[in-house]
Amino acid sequence: MKGTKIKMNFKRTISSLLIGVLLFSGISGTSCKASIADSNIISEAKNTKNASVWPAGPNPQNLSCGSAIVMEVSTGLVLYKKNIHKQHYPASITKIMTSLLALENASLSDTITFSSDAVYGIEPGSSTVFSEVGEKMSLEQCLYAIMLESANEVCLAVGEHVAGTSSAFVDMMNDKVAELGLKNTHFNNPNGLPDPDHYTTAYDMAVIAREAIKNSSFKKISGTRSYTCEKTNKHKVLRYWRNHHQMINGYDWPKYEYKYIIGGKTGYTQVARSTLVTYAEKDGMQLVCVIMYSNSPKQGEPNEYTDTTSLLNFGFEKYKKYNINDEISESNSRLFDNYGSYFNSKESPIHLSSESSVVLPKGVPITKAKQKITYYDNVKIEEGENTIGKVTYSFAGKTVGSTDIIYTKSQPNYLDEASRQIVNSKIQDLNETSKKNENTHKFLTNIKAKISGFFGTVSDFIKNNIIITICVIGAILLLLIILFIIKRNAGRSNRIYSNRHGGYRSRGGKRNHARRQRAARKNRSSSKSARRNHSKHYAGNRPAPQKTAKRRSTDYSKRRKNTKESFGKNYFDF
Repeated sequence: MKGTKIKMNFKRTISSLLIGVLLFSGISGTSCKASIADSNIISEAKNTKNASVWPAGPNPQNLSCGSAIVMEVSTGLVLYKKNIHKQHYPASITKIMTSLLALENASLSDTITFSSDAVYGIEPGSSTVFSEVGEKMSLEQCLYAIMLESANEVCLAVGEHVAGTSSAFVDMMNDKVAELGLKNTHFNNPNGLPDPDHYTTAYDMAVIAREAIKNSSFKKISGTRSYTCEKTNKHKVLRYWRNHHQMINGYDWPKYEYKYIIGGKTGYTQVARSTLVTYAEKDGMQLVCVIMYSNSPKQGEPNEYTDTTSLLNFGFEKYKKYNINDEISESNSRLFDNYGSYFNSKESPIHLSSESSVVLPKGVPITKAKQKITYYDNVKIEEGENTIGKVTYSFAGKTVGSTDIIYTKSQPNYLDEASRQIVNSKIQDLNETSKKNENTHKFLTNIKAKISGFFGTVSDFIKNNIIITICVIGAILLLLIILFIIKRNAGRSNRIYSNRHGGYRSRGGKRNHARRQRAARKNRSSSKSARRNHSKHYAGNRPAPQKTAKRRSTDYSKRRKNTKESFGKNYFDF
């Protein structure tokens, strides 16, 4: 009866456990749906977090311009953008390309002779320094006239000097556009006067301006506040020219002068409205800002200068430039330490380009930038500098810098012609090793990201669903307690069942065991007596034992009883 009751209790316990599991599964199913929704929210938050790594910059609606861009000069990293690929008329910022081509294809000391086509080939009322037919000026004087006074006739004269005709010079301008890889720009004259086939974008203009500022002569001329032109064969008096850029020389609007400005160019036509290119430098970082289709200061604020000031301030406040050779020299040294004296010598001809930098948001260390090393195949080693590869640095989905790997052959004995094949093979090995390391790094990075993502999801779920988490933990503890009770009851019922059904440790079992033990002892005693009986015939042959007197020890008297008889005997013996 008791055994039946125990079985019933056991079945009730199992039933309760199953009901608890069903209820828990229902709760967990609901929490699963919630966790899926939470995971979607978490993934969106992570995407937002990745996007927030890059500073947002000024609100585009607060700018007066139709398009704007801020680009870091050394890396080409775009720090701010607003409609940067929308086409506009450039107006006089076209003259940046004109000056760049003149510096690349002529000398500053060259003499420019003004033709009638150049002098009279401009619109009446457009910017001019009143050059005359047959006037002779140096190219340097012409460039100051172009960049400071925005002289349109001088652009035509310079174009004729460089290319022979203005139209041929325009072809050179468009060839340069193609060389820079620009797709949304086409020039139709050297000075930027209105033309339906003369257009560009803020991004393309920033690339052109970035290329121009690399020229030291252009940088000097574009940043000059004022210039005095010496007498010429046609002008017998000095001419004083001022830079029209009010952030450089605020003769009309002094409040717009900017502390960190190093150069720039203005532009204006009725169809283009105000356009502006501005160069600024702070803490070793150069920025170029391009404003297109904007208001002028005469129209109030915001205008081209307030837009430019807020964008430059944003770039300098939110970004920092790192010099690769100074900041991560240890990392760079490992690029060339794998193949003996060719690469790890202190006087090794292999090095990174001297103008190597990385631009990152402030607060982000340089170690966060990822390196990607590319070695070019079939490198031909010649005298001088040879580019044999490239190192690209990226962060949060953007390229933040790059540098060339340079091999300089100046000593014929260091690496002769016969060693070119060895260098090529070493470069190939480096390339393969770099790919393997990159794959391993990607694999480990993916694993790390998945693990951190899992634990991050769990942590966020716990934070956002405290009640469900407590219920889950309580259910787990309850399950463990129930399992412990079941195990304990099962052991106890086994013992009771054994005691009541004649098991080894039951009362009946103990009595049977004692009975068997007595029978075994009786059998052993009977077998012993039988053996003694069987051995009686040996008794006659055995010699009788001789009785020997036991030797009394010295303490015999001490062991005797202290009675009167013993005392008297001892006394008389004494």
